[in-house]
Amino acid sequence: MIKLRQFLWAAITLTTACTCTSKQTPETPGTDDKTIAVTGVTVTRESLELKVGDGFRLGARITPKNATNPRVTWSSDNEGVAIVGKEDGQVKAVAEGKAVITVTTVDGGFTDTCPVTVTGGNTPPEPTPSDPGTPAAYGAVPTAGQLAWQRQELLMFYHYGQATFSGWDGENANCNGKAWSEDLLLQNYKPATIDADQWVKTARDNGFGEIIITAKHHDGFCLWDNPESTTDVANPGCSNHTDVLQALREACTKYGVNMGIYLSPWDRMIEVSGKSTAEYETMYKNALKDLMTRYAPVVEMWFDGNHAGHFNWEAVNRTVLDINPECVIFSNGGPGCRWVGNEAGVAGETDWATLDIAGRRLSPSNLPGNYESYLGSGDQGAASWCPAESDFSIQQIGDHNGWFYGANDSRKSAKELMDLYYKSVGRNSVFLMNVPPSDRGVIDAKEVKIIEEFTKMRQAVFAVNLADGATATATSVRGNLPEKYGPEKMLDGHYDTYFATDDNVKTVDIEFSLSGSKTFNRVVLQEYIPLGQRVESFDIQVRVNGAWKSWGNGTKSTIGHKRIILGSTVTGDAVRISIRSSLACPVLNGFGLFNDTVSGL
Repeated sequence: MIKLRQFLWAAITLTTACTCTSKQTPETPGTDDKTIAVTGVTVTRESLELKVGDGFRLGARITPKNATNPRVTWSSDNEGVAIVGKEDGQVKAVAEGKAVITVTTVDGGFTDTCPVTVTGGNTPPEPTPSDPGTPAAYGAVPTAGQLAWQRQELLMFYHYGQATFSGWDGENANCNGKAWSEDLLLQNYKPATIDADQWVKTARDNGFGEIIITAKHHDGFCLWDNPESTTDVANPGCSNHTDVLQALREACTKYGVNMGIYLSPWDRMIEVSGKSTAEYETMYKNALKDLMTRYAPVVEMWFDGNHAGHFNWEAVNRTVLDINPECVIFSNGGPGCRWVGNEAGVAGETDWATLDIAGRRLSPSNLPGNYESYLGSGDQGAASWCPAESDFSIQQIGDHNGWFYGANDSRKSAKELMDLYYKSVGRNSVFLMNVPPSDRGVIDAKEVKIIEEFTKMRQAVFAVNLADGATATATSVRGNLPEKYGPEKMLDGHYDTYFATDDNVKTVDIEFSLSGSKTFNRVVLQEYIPLGQRVESFDIQVRVNGAWKSWGNGTKSTIGHKRIILGSTVTGDAVRISIRSSLACPVLNGFGLFNDTVSGL
């Protein structure tokens, strides 16, 4: 894994050569293993003729009828002629001319169109406020793949391989006194059974949307039939020939969980072989192509920086992205997501999803300067969207992570996991927890019990949003159109609706009048990151017995995808969020109040 010594090693070699708000899907484990994808959409009218001032609600037929996610959005290519409600398909004729209304499915992006012709009418249109339109995106924004990746929030890592049985993962100079060799690795790997179904079901049942498997760790042993290596499960000298990646692919498909793959650049077998960096880079890219195609879809590719070597990393990245442009590539500097700078699972209190990858010359093999600081906080306003991934292991060996299974390793408690959830997901990062399968081919009952306790704790905290039923006002609303951009959009449960101000308004007070007095100690905020990350600082006040009081230990910094603010327990009937500074007009899509009485944090 990535450690401080990777930087020291890199220096030596150079001299020698992130639901819980109302906006999120509830974290209750799913009960339906089958997702039915949308395959098409048809507008119910082939064309539409209206007079100025007329209205008409268009409909859409989704194929198949029982698709899991039938939601659609509507748009007009000429709002000067005809406008349409984004969510309801209600068309209104504004002026003479022609426009095309487009319907788009949320699932899969299928579209259909309806031409609209507007002619003059006797009744002039009703005057409406001037709509400035959707705020323009600010700076770097996430790709569709990055957005889907971050909205998962909870990811599970599986470190598994010959080290599960030998205890030696390649970071050591030798394997219990024996020199690294292919025969040694093949002899070490000896699972009786591998229950990949149980691994993935454990993740799914506890709200984890993605799993990542160590297809090859530093030792060079491969869990699939690698066309570029014989040190793999297909070797006749291996006692168990199960293609672990195929077993996981099938389980992920069965349980609706996304799949990511870790492929270590450091490889003891390459060192033993004496191959050049150029030769190994070709082999590495060929292995990536095999993984990306054979086990597709692969949503995340994990490049560990430990002894990463001096590949042409742009070429390596292209190998992945040419096959799947939406695959999120993890490394010290992305480009899809970045290491958080520590292996403690903790993101910075200030955490920008943007990073100066080019300026800092970041790659898996280059990590200069005080990396824990800038990787933990990101770079405000930088050119690359590259959010943080906070990795750690549920197992501990002293004060270090136990990446591969150890029966005698200590385990983090559910309370410790909850603390890390607050410090990762609650700080605009994602939570990547390593749960190493045991030498019996299953996730050990001790780990399962802790994970289930963590899930129950998390669900207990976020089961009831105490802001439900509140009314909301703001000192400024975009275009003076509260029905479209008002602060109540932060409470409506839809991810793609949001509160916004006019472009020149970068400070605003948003007040939520609660449905009676509420007792809480957690405040959740979300920015609509498809339009960029904007908020630099904000304050929270609570109205207690008619008087406003500061809450949450003073001014806070960034929000991003999600910010969970922990504070003392308070009872009040209104909450005020004051955006003190923003890089562009604030665009917020989530607000929640919760009372944590179970974690003790």
